[in-house]
Amino acid sequence: MPISRAELPEEFFDVTSTKLLVQPEPSYLFAQMFLAYLGGADLPMPSGIGMPGRPINGQGASYVNAEQDRLVLMTRDIPMSLFANALDKQFVGAPGHTKRFNRPRYTNSTYTEASREIGTNQTISVVPITAGSEQATLTVRRYGGPYDTDNNRVAPYALDNFDASMGVHNLEDFIGTHLRRDYHKTLDSFWVTLLNLSTTKVRPVGMTDDNTALAKGQFPLTYEQIARTSRAMDDAFLPTLPDGRRVLVVTPTGKKQLKDDPQFARYAEFHKEVNPLFPGYFGALPEFHLFVSSTLTVTANSNSVNIHKGMAIAPGALLGGMGKPPRIAPASDDNYGETAKVIWLAYMALGNADVDFSVGVHYSEDAV
Repeated sequence: MPISRAELPEEFFDVTSTKLLVQPEPSYLFAQMFLAYLGGADLPMPSGIGMPGRPINGQGASYVNAEQDRLVLMTRDIPMSLFANALDKQFVGAPGHTKRFNRPRYTNSTYTEASREIGTNQTISVVPITAGSEQATLTVRRYGGPYDTDNNRVAPYALDNFDASMGVHNLEDFIGTHLRRDYHKTLDSFWVTLLNLSTTKVRPVGMTDDNTALAKGQFPLTYEQIARTSRAMDDAFLPTLPDGRRVLVVTPTGKKQLKDDPQFARYAEFHKEVNPLFPGYFGALPEFHLFVSSTLTVTANSNSVNIHKGMAIAPGALLGGMGKPPRIAPASDDNYGETAKVIWLAYMALGNADVDFSVGVHYSEDAV
């Protein structure tokens, strides 16, 4: 019998390739939006992990960057004017510092010709009435990651000094990639949660609330629903972008359902820019610039039907700023420089300028 791995396993070992496989990731649309608004205040990749003066550097093949494997559903940027321009992007302040933003609150009264006419010898009142205002607040808070789900707390990644010199891939890059991905996903989740606070929801005809759907595919996204969403925003006097549109973000399921909608198909037939048979489809409708995000909220209702929660957004809906640039922070507990522990930290202020500047667009999952 020949000498082989089966007969003499002590003489053989496995080899790990330096090439990496693809790990599918979403694009984190709202994280991209916020970072672009801030002028690219992204988490830097580490250059020596650990305390100053005794960093741990990796060696080996470079590791993939956090953005390389992401699904690109749109090739253009979401408009930065979704952020209110009242706030400096650099929000100078420590955690807990709050800025307040005022806006007028107009009071409706009587506007008939008869009520406003001042007759001959009629005495004009000298008793003043009030004029109101509203206020939005934004507070700087300190955020960090990654997160230990077993113990419900922010916790570090750790890198051993000896092992860092032995990896097939650069373990410094490895940790930096995981930190940046966690930072992006955290930002994206923050903004999705804030936009879900909108008070107005528009659903398909016959769907009175999220629990109305009894079966999959019962209430798909349609152009009629999108048109009613636009009307609701017009009725609320919400601003538009310079081209008269606002922004609508839907899930990939919503994109597919709209593509299958007969009314939309009739409208799109002779318009190449919105026809699903042509490249560039789903760029814009008369009412909205359309974006697709796979990180929007999808929640099962009381009938176990998943409800997709898209969102229509008007310019000026959001407030956001950065107190300090994000950074990778080392722990002082490093076992005499032998074990570096790191987290990411960022001082950020995020919020809604007005929850009424966004509208929830809800629809049910596909039947198949």
